[in-house]
Amino acid sequence: MSASLLWGVGTFATPEGAVAFPVSAADHEADTAAAGRALDSLAIAAGDRVLVVGLVSECAHLVPFHEALRDRGAILSGADATPFDAPRTAKLVGQLGVRAVLGVNAAVLDGLESEGIDPAAVLAPVPIVAARPDAVARLRAAGLAPLVWAHAGPAVAVECAPGAGAHVDEQQWVLDVEDGQLVVGVRATRALDHGPFRTGLRASLDRTPCACGRADVRLVGVGLIGMAER
Repeated sequence: MSASLLWGVGTFATPEGAVAFPVSAADHEADTAAAGRALDSLAIAAGDRVLVVGLVSECAHLVPFHEALRDRGAILSGADATPFDAPRTAKLVGQLGVRAVLGVNAAVLDGLESEGIDPAAVLAPVPIVAARPDAVARLRAAGLAPLVWAHAGPAVAVECAPGAGAHVDEQQWVLDVEDGQLVVGVRATRALDHGPFRTGLRASLDRTPCACGRADVRLVGVGLIGMAER
């Protein structure tokens, strides 16, 4: 590929370790459109304050959501998905009155708890909380009803408002389950080799009609392989 067509390079996790993957300008445009559809399914609109929690290494997954939020006139804030930066999440939620927190993970929950801050108390006032698989069970045990936000290899799965499973853009990705583990391959012409790639996630696939109107496959029962829920 010509360097002029390369938007950037991201990374995603597999059981064998991190994989670097190229993202072309066309890939990024398609991912931003898919992010917009995910935001539509969450009814995030102009003027909504949204906090996205992530890492610099996740830019290929997250920047499409940043741009889709900007395009619809939402107000974006960011915090690192690390224990050290967890108090920033609590401060932004408390000061800005955010409507949605996207991507919160167990590291943030751990960081809040280490500072004597109850994560459930921080997130309870937020209408939309989309959490990583390592945080979902903890938040549900605390009485919250988080939606699922999962980085499924190079793809992003986001649960819609009805809570019927996490949608993945099937225009770009091919999904299957092998021995209980979600694997993701490339359907479209992308800079990334076709795979498939093991994701380290357990999930089942649901292709029945969804109440949100999206036709994409949904991941149900998403969790981390080898990690007991707590």
